[in-house]
Amino acid sequence: MKTSGTFTLHRFTIPLRKIGSPVKLIFFGDVHRDSPTHALSHWKEFLRYAKQNVANSYFIGMGDYLDATSTSERIGLRSIKHLLHDTERAAREERSRKCVEDFANEIGFMKGRLVGLLNGNHYHEFEDGTNSDQYLCRLLGCKYLGVSSFVRLSFDNHGSSLTLDGWLHHGAGGARLPGGSVNRVAQMSEIAEADFFASGHDHRRGVWPCNPRLSLEADHRTPSGLRLRERQGWLIKSGSFLAAYEDNVASYNVDAGRGPCSLGHAELEVRMTRHRAKPDVDVRALEVRGIA
Repeated sequence: MKTSGTFTLHRFTIPLRKIGSPVKLIFFGDVHRDSPTHALSHWKEFLRYAKQNVANSYFIGMGDYLDATSTSERIGLRSIKHLLHDTERAAREERSRKCVEDFANEIGFMKGRLVGLLNGNHYHEFEDGTNSDQYLCRLLGCKYLGVSSFVRLSFDNHGSSLTLDGWLHHGAGGARLPGGSVNRVAQMSEIAEADFFASGHDHRRGVWPCNPRLSLEADHRTPSGLRLRERQGWLIKSGSFLAAYEDNVASYNVDAGRGPCSLGHAELEVRMTRHRAKPDVDVRALEVRGIA
C-alpha cells in the first residue's frame, strides 16, 4: 500500500455573514517543504496570498506537505528498524516531529479554517503507529481526511443552509500531458455524485467545469409535478510547490526527464445567491467559479 489507504466521511460548516459574499475554497498540496528543490519563493507568495484572504477563505490540504519518506523508503526503514538503536530511533522521530511542527507554525493562521488535510504518499511513520499527517492535523485542530474523503460543505446563512459535496483523493499514478492528468480526476466522477472532484500527486494545476448532470426533483408547483435540475461539477488538480529544475541540484524529476509543472494552488469561489421567485418565495442557490 502506497499510502495509509484510509477513507473518511466529513461534514464541515461554513458560516456566511451575508448573501452574495464570496467564499474561497483553497486547495493546496504537494508542498514538499523540506525538499532541496522546494519552490520557496512560490510557497511564500502563496502564504502571503492566503493570509491576505484568510477572512473569507477555507483551506483543503491535498497531501505531501513534507518530502519526508516515500513509499519505498518507508518499506526500507521498516525492514531495518530492528537494527537501529533506541537512541537513533528516538532521534529520527524527534527530527520528524520538529519538521511537522515547523510546517504547522507556517500555516498556523489557517487554524479554524481548515476543512481538513489529506494524507499523501510522502509522510513519516511514528513509533506509536500514527503518521506525520495525523500529527499535523492534531497540531492544527482539524480533521485527518485519510488518503481519500467524501466531504459535505454546508454553507449556512443565519440558519438557511445549502451544501456542496466534494470527492477528494491525494492521487495516484501520473500522466505525461495535462489531458491525461485531468482525465484521472474525471474518472473520479464515475464513482461518486459530487459537486467537485479534486486530486494532487502529479503536481498538475487547474480547474475545469464538468458537463452538467441532469436530475429530476418533485415540485408541486409545476404541471408535471417535476422540476429539472442541473448539477454543475468541477474537476480540480491542486498544483505543487516542488520545482523540477534547480542549478546543480539533483532531482528525481530531472532523472526521469519530466518537465516542470505549473507551481501554485487551485481554488473555487462560492457565493450564495437569492432571488424572489414569487412575492412570498425566495430561491437560494450556490454559484461556483473555478480559479487556478
